[in-house]
Amino acid sequence: MGSCSTMARLAMALASLQTTLSPLSSSSTSLPSLSLTSTRRAIAFGSCVSLASLLPLSNPNSTPPALAQLLSDELQQEEDRIVHLFQETSPSVVFIKDIELAEVPKTSNEVMLNEDEDAKVEGTGSGFIWDKFGHIVTNYHVVAKLATDTGGLQRCKVFLVDARGNNFVREGKIVGFDPAFDLAVLKVDVGGYEIKPAILGASKDIHVGQSCFAIGNPYGYENTLTTGVISGLGREIPAPNGGAIKGAIQTDAAINSGNSGGPLIDSHGHVIGVNTATFTRKGTGVSSGVNFAIPIDTVLRSVPYLIVYGTPYANRF
Repeated sequence: MGSCSTMARLAMALASLQTTLSPLSSSSTSLPSLSLTSTRRAIAFGSCVSLASLLPLSNPNSTPPALAQLLSDELQQEEDRIVHLFQETSPSVVFIKDIELAEVPKTSNEVMLNEDEDAKVEGTGSGFIWDKFGHIVTNYHVVAKLATDTGGLQRCKVFLVDARGNNFVREGKIVGFDPAFDLAVLKVDVGGYEIKPAILGASKDIHVGQSCFAIGNPYGYENTLTTGVISGLGREIPAPNGGAIKGAIQTDAAINSGNSGGPLIDSHGHVIGVNTATFTRKGTGVSSGVNFAIPIDTVLRSVPYLIVYGTPYANRF
């Protein structure tokens, strides 16, 4: 009886030590705590528990098979969710190329924008489908040359995907722009195609720390997904007109050249911002990981005026 009592006391001490050393959070200890509870119950009823059977519990690095499987399942579910999110939202994102023609076309018909000796790519960017009529929202600085063109040489080539997954290309016509908020609207002819407008969210409802996703075309690599979190709110960034854009969203989701104009998306697939700027390490051109998006609440106030009037609300009064 003395030996059994000693063994029981050692077992209880080991169980107590395991509870102290366990690296799992309180929300993840259901399986180990069940094991400890049953052990203590056995000791309380006078069962002589083998010390060797409790030794594995004293290893804080061991993971019970059932818990390991649970963690693996949760990881797989999270990956599947992100894959589904991208599949559902990427058809609403477009790839934009700024084209400069070698000479002004002789006809006013839509120009076949072949990238050859007659035309060169001046820059690339992203955008997203605003409505089923073919309006595309992007950054003003992505299409600034087209917006300010006086010689008739600038064109905009827009790459789209329809609701059935078919790729097609159209020339984008400038509808309106607002340099004060770095926003612009293009219009493409979508006759014969059914397109998928982006689902718009509300940036006022976002919080620092929540997940976010950027879809765009960095350095010309189409349909690129990057992930991160909302790093800050209410930031102030420079505007193309020399002013400041207030209330910008800061994120660590990678944004590089070519991402401009693309959507920042929340976990539900709703657009919460327009990716527009990144800080780069001085002299390197490498992103610092400090990136910014124009909040969708600002976009919702500006874009309808750009579509209807071609100018921002502030210019009408």
